[in-house]
Amino acid sequence: IMSKDGEIIGVIPVKGTSERITLKNLRKFHDTSIFELKLDQLQLVENLDRIVVSSEDDKVLDIAINKGFEIHKRDPKYSTSDVPMSDVYSYIASEIEGEHIAWINVTNPLAGSEIYTRAIQSYRDLGAQYDCLLSVSNVQDYLFQNGSPINFKPNPWPKSQDLSDVCEMTFIINILKRKDMVDWGSCVGNSPYLHYINKIDSWDIDFQEDFDFCEMIYRNRQLKASI
Repeated sequence: IMSKDGEIIGVIPVKGTSERITLKNLRKFHDTSIFELKLDQLQLVENLDRIVVSSEDDKVLDIAINKGFEIHKRDPKYSTSDVPMSDVYSYIASEIEGEHIAWINVTNPLAGSEIYTRAIQSYRDLGAQYDCLLSVSNVQDYLFQNGSPINFKPNPWPKSQDLSDVCEMTFIINILKRKDMVDWGSCVGNSPYLHYINKIDSWDIDFQEDFDFCEMIYRNRQLKASI
């Protein structure tokens, strides 16, 4: 018996502007854009009940409509850096109908449709002890906080593969009850299930070098697929 019953609504938050990379979501990315690529990937995911694109930008919403997606016209206030992200989560979740929300960013272009399909099925199969699913990636780095190592002891020196288990949220997909997102102002509950995805597929575009790296990997994958 599935413990996470009810509709799962994919919510894709997309701002028209970007502070670090100009028009990051809409600019040319090999033969597409990261926004259009994500829509194409998600069209192949069969276990999402509905998919809604939330944006303040008419160009973004027009692209979504033309590809057959539902839209949510966002109050422009919630696309500015002045509003805390917690308020954005609560606002968008309160505007959407459905039992569960799969919050999906477009800034992980190397995450293909099969990754979303597996994550959603994992969420459906979760026991009642978990209140959300978070996509994460393993971090095999030597980490410090306030001048002290937090995931290793300096003596004897550990191999990187033996570092204690630390992971980071990737924001490829986070799934939780819609009501919880409204109440928490967050994707993270008290007892999350950590859904691991490999580092390359998890790569998030924050800076121009991330954009260039992901574009190179995507282009190489496209070339291999066409041979």
